[in-house]
Amino acid sequence: MKISDVIPNWPKSIAIAVLTLLLFWGHSCQPETKSLMHPGEMVTRPELQIELDSIIATADYRMAQLDKQEAFRDLIFKNAVQVAENGTMNPAGIITLLAGLYGILRGTQDIKERIVKKNSTA
Repeated sequence: MKISDVIPNWPKSIAIAVLTLLLFWGHSCQPETKSLMHPGEMVTRPELQIELDSIIATADYRMAQLDKQEAFRDLIFKNAVQVAENGTMNPAGIITLLAGLYGILRGTQDIKERIVKKNSTA
Protein backbone atom coordinates (compact mmCIF):
# COMPACT_ATOMS: atom_id res chain seq x y z
CA MET A 1 0.00 0.00 0.00
CA LYS A 2 1.41 3.33 -1.03
CA ILE A 3 0.71 6.78 0.34
CA SER A 4 -0.41 7.77 -3.13
CA ASP A 5 -3.24 5.20 -2.77
CA VAL A 6 -4.31 6.53 0.66
CA ILE A 7 -4.56 10.21 -0.35
CA PRO A 8 -7.41 9.78 -2.87
CA ASN A 9 -9.17 7.35 -0.47
CA TRP A 10 -8.73 9.39 2.75
CA PRO A 11 -12.44 9.28 3.71
CA LYS A 12 -12.39 5.48 3.64
CA SER A 13 -9.13 5.41 5.63
CA ILE A 14 -10.51 7.71 8.30
CA ALA A 15 -13.76 5.75 8.43
CA ILE A 16 -11.87 2.45 8.89
CA ALA A 17 -9.69 3.99 11.63
CA VAL A 18 -12.71 5.45 13.46
CA LEU A 19 -14.67 2.19 13.19
CA THR A 20 -11.68 0.23 14.48
CA LEU A 21 -11.39 2.57 17.48
CA LEU A 22 -15.13 2.30 18.13
CA LEU A 23 -14.95 -1.50 18.01
CA PHE A 24 -12.08 -1.59 20.51
CA TRP A 25 -13.85 0.91 22.77
CA GLY A 26 -17.15 -0.97 22.54
CA HIS A 27 -15.50 -4.28 23.32
CA SER A 28 -13.61 -2.93 26.33
CA CYS A 29 -16.58 -1.08 27.84
CA GLN A 30 -18.48 -3.54 30.05
CA PRO A 31 -22.19 -3.08 30.77
CA GLU A 32 -23.05 -2.04 34.32
CA THR A 33 -26.10 -2.15 36.56
CA LYS A 34 -26.99 -0.96 40.06
CA SER A 35 -25.43 -2.88 42.94
CA LEU A 36 -27.59 -5.09 45.15
CA MET A 37 -25.75 -4.10 48.32
CA HIS A 38 -24.92 -0.48 47.48
CA PRO A 39 -27.70 0.96 45.27
CA GLY A 40 -25.74 4.12 44.50
CA GLU A 41 -22.87 2.20 42.89
CA MET A 42 -22.69 0.60 39.46
CA VAL A 43 -21.25 -2.92 39.11
CA THR A 44 -20.34 -5.23 36.25
CA ARG A 45 -21.64 -8.76 35.77
CA PRO A 46 -18.81 -10.50 37.74
CA GLU A 47 -19.17 -8.03 40.61
CA LEU A 48 -22.94 -8.56 40.66
CA GLN A 49 -22.40 -12.33 40.75
CA ILE A 50 -20.07 -11.94 43.76
CA GLU A 51 -22.70 -9.85 45.55
CA LEU A 52 -25.41 -12.40 44.75
CA ASP A 53 -23.24 -15.29 46.01
CA SER A 54 -22.58 -13.34 49.20
CA ILE A 55 -26.30 -12.76 49.77
CA ILE A 56 -27.10 -16.43 49.14
CA ALA A 57 -24.31 -17.57 51.51
CA THR A 58 -25.62 -15.23 54.21
CA ALA A 59 -29.16 -16.53 53.73
CA ASP A 60 -27.93 -20.15 53.90
CA TYR A 61 -26.02 -19.40 57.11
CA ARG A 62 -29.06 -17.80 58.70
CA MET A 63 -31.27 -20.71 57.61
CA ALA A 64 -28.80 -23.08 59.32
CA GLN A 65 -29.08 -20.98 62.48
CA LEU A 66 -32.87 -21.25 62.33
CA ASP A 67 -32.60 -25.01 61.80
CA LYS A 68 -30.41 -25.30 64.92
CA GLN A 69 -32.86 -23.25 66.97
CA GLU A 70 -35.80 -25.35 65.77
CA ALA A 71 -33.94 -28.59 66.54
CA PHE A 72 -33.20 -27.29 70.03
CA ARG A 73 -36.83 -26.28 70.51
CA ASP A 74 -37.97 -29.73 69.37
CA LEU A 75 -35.57 -31.36 71.83
CA ILE A 76 -37.00 -29.27 74.69
CA PHE A 77 -40.57 -30.18 73.72
CA LYS A 78 -39.70 -33.88 73.43
CA ASN A 79 -38.15 -33.83 76.90
CA ALA A 80 -41.17 -31.97 78.28
CA VAL A 81 -43.52 -34.53 76.71
CA GLN A 82 -41.44 -37.39 78.12
CA VAL A 83 -41.54 -35.86 81.60
CA ALA A 84 -45.28 -35.32 81.30
CA GLU A 85 -45.92 -38.88 80.10
CA ASN A 86 -43.58 -40.78 82.40
CA GLY A 87 -43.47 -38.46 85.36
CA THR A 88 -39.70 -38.99 85.62
CA MET A 89 -36.85 -36.65 84.89
CA ASN A 90 -34.30 -37.52 82.21
CA PRO A 91 -30.83 -36.44 83.45
CA ALA A 92 -29.40 -36.37 79.93
CA GLY A 93 -32.31 -34.22 78.82
CA ILE A 94 -31.76 -31.76 81.68
CA ILE A 95 -28.05 -31.49 80.87
CA THR A 96 -28.88 -30.99 77.20
CA LEU A 97 -31.45 -28.35 78.12
CA LEU A 98 -29.01 -26.43 80.32
CA ALA A 99 -26.23 -26.63 77.71
CA GLY A 100 -28.63 -25.44 75.03
CA LEU A 101 -29.86 -22.53 77.14
CA TYR A 102 -26.25 -21.53 77.84
CA GLY A 103 -25.49 -21.69 74.11
CA ILE A 104 -28.48 -19.51 73.25
CA LEU A 105 -27.60 -16.96 75.94
CA ARG A 106 -23.97 -16.87 74.83
CA GLY A 107 -24.96 -16.51 71.16
CA THR A 108 -27.36 -13.65 71.85
CA GLN A 109 -24.73 -11.94 74.01
CA ASP A 110 -22.19 -12.19 71.16
CA ILE A 111 -24.71 -10.81 68.65
CA LYS A 112 -25.57 -7.95 71.01
CA GLU A 113 -21.87 -7.11 71.43
CA ARG A 114 -21.35 -7.11 67.64
CA ILE A 115 -24.34 -4.81 67.10
CA VAL A 116 -23.20 -2.39 69.81
CA LYS A 117 -19.65 -2.45 68.43
CA LYS A 118 -20.87 -1.91 64.85
CA ASN A 119 -23.15 0.96 65.87
CA SER A 120 -20.40 2.64 67.89
CA THR A 121 -17.97 2.59 64.92
CA ALA A 122 -20.54 3.84 62.41
